[in-house]
Amino acid sequence: MLRQGCAVLDGFLATFNARDADAWAATLNFPHVRLAADTVQVWDTPSDYARSNDVRDLAKGGWAYTRWDWRQLVQSSDDKLHFLVRFTRYRRDDKPIGSYESLYILTRKDGHWGVQARSSYAGIVRKGSAY
Repeated sequence: MLRQGCAVLDGFLATFNARDADAWAATLNFPHVRLAADTVQVWDTPSDYARSNDVRDLAKGGWAYTRWDWRQLVQSSDDKLHFLVRFTRYRRDDKPIGSYESLYILTRKDGHWGVQARSSYAGIVRKGSAY
């Protein structure tokens, strides 16, 4: 389960870094929920998610890429995985913008493993976005 969950998280981050909103949405399960900055956001479909998450907006603020610092599987079942994670956002010159701890919940729905929910201390860069 650890290996499969990490592969899902790697795909999540790779598509985020590629600034490909449709591919990023494909790494999720829906409805998708994010808790951050005292806000609960819910996207019902992949198209809703992709439409509201143009990652190029984050790049305007100096962000270039994000890396996992660590991922720890803390609970698991056949259809759900809970990961404690920390990621760091970086500028083009490889200087960190900030590191953030989060809880990612992965689920298997209709045979597809995806991130279903996230609780993050990263805040919200742009209202309505998932970052």
